[in-house]
Formats: sequence, structure tokens, C-alpha cells
Amino acid sequence: MSCDTGAFLRLARLLLTTALVALPVSLHAQTTATQDQTEEDKTVVLDPLLLNGGQPGFGVQGDAVWSTPAPVSSSDAEDIQTRQSGNPQGALRTAPGVFTRQQSNQPGIEVNIRGMSGYGRVNAMIDGVPQTFRNIAGHEGSGGSMLYVQPELLAGVDVVRGPVAGAEGSGTLSGAANFRTIGVDDVLREGRDIGVMTRLKFGDNGYNKSGMIAFAQRYRGLWDGEGEIAYVLGTAYTGQGNYDTGGGEPLNDASSGRGSTNAPKGSLAKIEITPNARHKFSLGYRDYENTFQNSSYRWNIENRSWTAGYDYTPGSQWVNLDVDIWRNDTALNYLGATGSYAGRSTEDVTTGLSVTNRATASLAGHPLALEYGFSWNRTDFRAHNRRGGNFPGNLDKASLYSDAVLDLGRFAINGGLRYDHWRLHGYRPAYSGGQGDCPVGATCGDEWVTRDGGKLLPRIGVTFQATEALELYATYSHTFRPPTTQEAFFSLVPLGDGTGSGVANNLDLEAETSKGVDLGLNFRKDGLLREGDKARLKVGYFRNRIGNFIVNDFVDVPGRGSTAMWVNTPGTTRMEGIEIEGGYDAGIAYVNLSYSNSHTDQPIGDGAGWGNGEASIQPDEVATLDIGLRLLGEKLTLGSQIRHVGPGKEASGMGTWARTESYTLVDLYGSYAVNDRIEAFFSVENVEDKQYGYAGSGYGGYSAQTGRGRTLVAGVTARF
Repeated sequence: MSCDTGAFLRLARLLLTTALVALPVSLHAQTTATQDQTEEDKTVVLDPLLLNGGQPGFGVQGDAVWSTPAPVSSSDAEDIQTRQSGNPQGALRTAPGVFTRQQSNQPGIEVNIRGMSGYGRVNAMIDGVPQTFRNIAGHEGSGGSMLYVQPELLAGVDVVRGPVAGAEGSGTLSGAANFRTIGVDDVLREGRDIGVMTRLKFGDNGYNKSGMIAFAQRYRGLWDGEGEIAYVLGTAYTGQGNYDTGGGEPLNDASSGRGSTNAPKGSLAKIEITPNARHKFSLGYRDYENTFQNSSYRWNIENRSWTAGYDYTPGSQWVNLDVDIWRNDTALNYLGATGSYAGRSTEDVTTGLSVTNRATASLAGHPLALEYGFSWNRTDFRAHNRRGGNFPGNLDKASLYSDAVLDLGRFAINGGLRYDHWRLHGYRPAYSGGQGDCPVGATCGDEWVTRDGGKLLPRIGVTFQATEALELYATYSHTFRPPTTQEAFFSLVPLGDGTGSGVANNLDLEAETSKGVDLGLNFRKDGLLREGDKARLKVGYFRNRIGNFIVNDFVDVPGRGSTAMWVNTPGTTRMEGIEIEGGYDAGIAYVNLSYSNSHTDQPIGDGAGWGNGEASIQPDEVATLDIGLRLLGEKLTLGSQIRHVGPGKEASGMGTWARTESYTLVDLYGSYAVNDRIEAFFSVENVEDKQYGYAGSGYGGYSAQTGRGRTLVAGVTARF
């Protein structure tokens, strides 16, 4: 079903019905924030709910999701490992309004939020570090931003849809996703200061095996008893072969290159040094390496990131300072000796920093929360050999941002203002006179060119605490996304060591802009039907108007004729949808639901489907129903999830769409807590062994029906 006026009216009725059901629960308004000031301590102590009154950055996890007045979702490690067979793409696809470009032969994750993906439209991060690697690799290669992470080292995935506050929202059009890796508290058992965590998994149908081990330790009572040092070390390995699709059909690796064989290795090291309550220093390192077959070549991917942080909390209402610095390096090498691009070597280096301060104050007797700061991020794409459609250059993004929340009791008003500036610096290859803007008889190009721009981006929102259990919110915001080097400096797709032609550059590309509205509600109630139960619900509606959408199209260039290049499409692209997420947990039994119905078709150029900017479309309707029981004193959990993906579209070449059919899959999963240290678990993906093609995988991959057939995975996690 399409998302039209009728869908909006249905949402309005749902909002009203939920409000009427919740009103009898509590007739008193939410307690307002309190202030406690003395001559010795001038700190303003605020109700934590106040700080959730604005658009969040990251860190919203667990039960806090249901009290945050914004479209946020979160999955933890248990959800990824047990329900999703260790696949973080499965966790992302169960969040409403979120999808991925999933392919059998590509372990990289391309996140799609509300129909937007690729080239920085979504900020995909690992521990807050942006992942900007991309590779134009021939037909069925999207070229969009891909993230590589060892799934066994994940602690969870957090998502913000729509506008994003703070450094994470810099130059981001439609949202962000942060992949959290394990830390000290994930490894240590409660009350312990030293410990080991390990996990072993085995499976059939090409899953083979995986494992991880991590060691953590905390030293307390240092520096006159005030300080501590904590660190964690971890490593993981996964070995996967080619799987069978539904019905036992082998994945055709030889003729189509769609094989799923890969073996990601990863490790991490983190340390936190806390001399006292005022200062905390942190350092981190993460790496990933994998080799696999994709786009007719054997890829070797190496990803390494370094982070450093400093928190200063002197106990003042005006100063709560957070400083972060990061560097990420993703290197790609094509192995083997045959093919026009054999020996390709490219590198994507991202460096950045952010400085954020949080303060609390009082305005006309009402609590006020403030957050402001600046960030800078540089993406430096380096083409060492046989670059093809991957063009060198760097993109700098700098932001000044501020957010405020004013608590008026049952109402809270939140606002944000940021200024985003971008600077693009790239190489323009030579091109002949008489072509494009180059005079006859001259030779143009062969130079490094700089372009820049900036934009002021406001946001305003309001929340209303209708009852203790029910909260309503509305937000209006502006976001934007600057062009990348791969778009502005696209120079056709030269074979071998060629550099292409600067005549295909488009140095006049405008940044994409979006004006969006979010309406929603949160319902959170304990003891709804029986003592100890929990009911949670988030319902939201979004509508975005996007201008200057960038696509790869053919343009009539003087002196050359039809030429592929990236261009801004005229007019406004409209996207809207409904997103629902919730659950009911009675202890012995539970049910969870995720549902989105959206219209997120995007413009498409004639280059789509031919390796240049291939569209990855979120299907109009996606739903997940999760039902389970807890037995034997809640030590045994048995569950089943039903995943439904509705009809969609895929770019099929020369600016045309092809329809993809809907499919519904059933999975089983379970876990058993042997004791407080050991837990065994299993999952069965695609129990009915259906044949299907991954939606959003590119039309060739979809039509080949490369979806994984029935697969059993079993494992054990232990903490000592």
C-alpha cells in the first residue's frame, strides 16, 4: 500500500486512539526538572528526561529509546547474535525506516535510511568514526559508502533517522548509524575487575565457524583513591564459504561471481584513564581485514581506525566538555593478474575532531539544557593505481552547532542551529580543445581545483507529556549533503592506468538539501496488564522535500555529444512514510513489532544500473514480528521472527526501474543460560528454505535470487 493522505489520516487516528487509551493511566503531568543550588555547589541538577527533549546525537540505547522524542532505534549484541545469526544487516533491517544494500559477495554494509544511501547521505560510523570508503567497480557496483566491521566484536547498533545533532550530523542528509564495538563493561561480569569473554559459533550452509575472545581489566583506587584505569583487548575471526540459496540451489560463483566466501578478521584495544571525577582520557584502536570476490575481481580490504578522547567535568553547570579525535584508513587492493583493473590500489583516509560542551541554566524560572560545539572532518581519497571511476581528492566538512531544550513542565521546546561548511579539492584530468568549455586549439584541465560552500541549518521542535506514559512530539528541520570528489570530479571510467577526461567533471554541482517534518509519539508503561509487565511503543510520520538531488546522467556536451556525468536533478523530490516500533513483555512471553510504510522513490539517471550511482531503494513496506517464550525460570528463551519485505524497485540500466516482488521469511532462535557465566544459543534462518532475491541488492543480484537458504547457526558465549 502506498503512503498517501489516507496513510497520514490512519496515523492521526492511531495517535488519537493511543492517547485516549493512555489518559486514564495517569492524570498528572510529568514532574518538572528540579534545581538544587547551594552557596558551595552551584551545579543545576536536572531531571534526565529534560535532556531527551531535543534531537539526540548518539548514546540512546536500551529503554531510553522509548522516552526519546525522536525517531531512534537500537539493537544490542544479544539481538544481533541470537535473532540475526550474527548479521548486523539483519538488525538494521528490523529497525523501521532502515534498510541495507545486501549482496552475497559484498560483506561491506551500505546503510539506507528513509530511502537515502550512498555518498554521505547517511553517516555510517564505527564507535563514532565516519566510514567513507567507496569503490566504483563496474556493473552492479553502487559506489556508495561502505562500512566494514567484524560482527563478533559488536556491542550494538544505534540509529537516528532524520536530523542528527552534534558532530555526527555534519553534512548528513537523512540520518546516521553507529556500530558500537565491545568495551570493558561488555566483557566484565558484574562486580568483577578482571575477566575474559569468549564466543564460539558453528553453522551449516556455508556459515562454517566464527569465534572471538576478549580480555578486560579495571584497576581501582589509584591516585589517592580517586582514579582508575580500565582496558579491553579483543580479537575475532569468521570463516564463511558459499551457501545454497532456497531449495538447495548452489550460489553460482563461477559464472556470475556472486560467491559468499570470505573470512573477516578483526581486533581492538581500548583504554580509559580516569585520574579523578573531573578528567577522563581514552584511546582506542580497531582493525579489520578480509578477502573476497566481487565485481569480477578479488578484493583485499584492510580497515584501521584510531580514536582519542578527553572528558572534562569539573562539577560546573556551565562546563561539561567532550573532545574527540579520530583517524580511519581503509585500503583496497585488487589481487590477481588478469583484467583491466588488476592491481588496483586505492585508499580512503578520514581524519576529524569534535569539541562539544554541555551546560544547564534557568530561563524565566524554567530549566534550560544547552549543547554546542564544532567539528571538522576530512575525507581524503587516494588513487594509487588503476583508479577507474574512483577519483582522487578530498572533502572537508566543518560544523558549528548548538542545541537547546527549554522545559516548561508538560511542554518542552527544543531548537537547534548549525552552520555547515564544505570544501572540495580534486584533480581535473586534461581534455581537448573544442570540448565543453575548452576553447578550440587549447588543452584544458590537468590541474587541481577547489570548490566550497556552506549553509545555515535550523531545527525547531516541541514535545508534550500528555500523561505519565504518553509523550507527543513534532520537529521541523533542514539538512544538507555536499557533493563528493567521486561526483564532482567524475572523469568517465578510464581503463587500466588511464586518468579519464576532465570534460565529464561537473564543478558546478550544488549540495543536496532537505526540509523535513517528523511527528510522533512515545508510549511507555510498566504494569499495563499485570504486575511487572512492560509496554513500549514508538509511532512516527516523516515527510521530506529534497532539492538538488544528485544522479549520474548523460549530458549533451558541446564538441563531444552524450557524456556521463553527475548532475543535480531539477524540481523537488518528496519522500514520506510511517514508522512503528514497539513491544509487550510479560516476562514469560513477549512480542515485538517493527513496521514501516513509505514512499521513498528517488530520481534516477541514465548512468544508474551501469555501475555509476546505481540506486538502492528501500521497499515501500517492511515489517518484522518477533514472538517468544521464556521457560525454566526464564533461563530458556525460544522465539520466532517473521520478516516481510514488500514490493520495491531496482535500477535496471539506462535510467529505468525494474519491479521486485515481495517475500516473507520465518526464522527460529533460542538461548539457554547454563549459569551466570555461560549461555548457549541457536538460530535457524529461512526455516521454509524459500528462494528469494535480496531487496536493495541491485537488479542483477535480486533477479539471481541470491538470498540465503535455510541455515542453522549454534554457539556459546562465556564470561569468566
